[in-house]
Amino acid sequence: MFALPGISLLIIFILARPQEFIPLLQKIPFLHLGAALASIGFIVDLRLKRLQPVAANSLPWVIAFLGWAILSVGLNAPEQMPRLAIEMVILFILYGTIAHGIQRFRTFQFVAGVLCVTCLAIAFVCFHQGLSPRQCVGGEAVEGGVEGTPTGRLCETHLQCQEDPEREPDLSYRCEHVGMFETYSIDNRVRYTGELRDPNEVALTLSAGGIALLLGFSLRRRRAAAHLATGLGIALLLVTVWLTKSRGGLIAAMLVPGVYLLRRYGLKAVIPAALVAIPVMMLGGRSDAAAEISTQNRYEAWAAGLDMFKHSPVYGVGARMFSDHHWLTAHNSFVLTLAELGIVGMFLFVTLIYLGMKTLLVGLWRLRDIPGTAAPQVWGMSLLSAFAGIVFQINTLSFAYHSVLWLFLGLIGAWYSSVRHHMPQLDIKIRIGDLFAISVLVFGYAFVALPLYLKYKGFL
Repeated sequence: MFALPGISLLIIFILARPQEFIPLLQKIPFLHLGAALASIGFIVDLRLKRLQPVAANSLPWVIAFLGWAILSVGLNAPEQMPRLAIEMVILFILYGTIAHGIQRFRTFQFVAGVLCVTCLAIAFVCFHQGLSPRQCVGGEAVEGGVEGTPTGRLCETHLQCQEDPEREPDLSYRCEHVGMFETYSIDNRVRYTGELRDPNEVALTLSAGGIALLLGFSLRRRRAAAHLATGLGIALLLVTVWLTKSRGGLIAAMLVPGVYLLRRYGLKAVIPAALVAIPVMMLGGRSDAAAEISTQNRYEAWAAGLDMFKHSPVYGVGARMFSDHHWLTAHNSFVLTLAELGIVGMFLFVTLIYLGMKTLLVGLWRLRDIPGTAAPQVWGMSLLSAFAGIVFQINTLSFAYHSVLWLFLGLIGAWYSSVRHHMPQLDIKIRIGDLFAISVLVFGYAFVALPLYLKYKGFL
């Protein structure tokens, strides 16, 4: 499979970003190189007939969404269109090469393994960071902390850094955990770098890309050593999610085994699961004044997004331009797409999410009584548990253009393509009834649910 090296490079260099820590790697544009290798490899595999030229069921909707995002910027800020077009093309290549370049479960497991190892590496860096001594970090003040450079001076409190006689007068200072590669926490919440600078996004990525897929590997392996290795990996991931202090991330992590329990035991599993989840949330998530301020800021951003939608209801204010109209990002993927892409863009985004869930649910239901389908059922459940966590947490994250979401949309497409390789009769699409249901969800959210909720919270 000639597409696999490029796909692997994309996953590693988009998520782990070793180019930010190793100066030698900065001289080579590995992100663009990975996109090119994945695209060329996919074409070679097609020419060698190792792959079938069959489109994934989500392909038309992906093209429509990314195309509408580019169009929205062209209508609002044409000078920004080339930059955004490159970003959307990279997302399309990430999705497209995974969804169409993987049509066997052996190659699916390889890519899942690359993602798992990448998530474990990120978790190790964040875990080490959480146990490292605190240092003063000086830089620009942001919500919850600073973005800057560790000074090397040990500290116990923020006040020690602010009163340090050697500090730069023009910089803000905080006392944070500083780990490997000069990564540091924000408000004492562990995080990574690149697209994973937000602790909430770290927690979601580790839950979906690490815990869910490692469970799949554990179910596919029968040896005790394999179970021990996956168990240790899951333990590292869970502790790291705990150290992010992300309330949504903890729920996403608990949804992974929760989906398995719900499928195995039905609604009877809800009450026992809730009894376990409630104390975990009480002990692990944030409940201080900073968390309350963050929640209030989030509601304010939602109200600003609703106002943007009212001023431009069809095509929005333009993709990646929410921050041009409000000081804070939307902190909600549905509000984000509604504000930036209008009602059409939000409809396309919800359709992608809806189709991803439908593909997994219907596919698993069709496979349930067919002999010899252990592999697709295991990986389908892994993806379903991961995607359930993603769908839940994007209600508090601006995740519409995040690589992790598009990576999983690609993996769902790959799972569908791999199942269809053995069951060509499987045909899961968006039909008239689905369009009606999506329309009710989108219009109900934009015109009823969101305004009423914000009014109830006192922000309208």
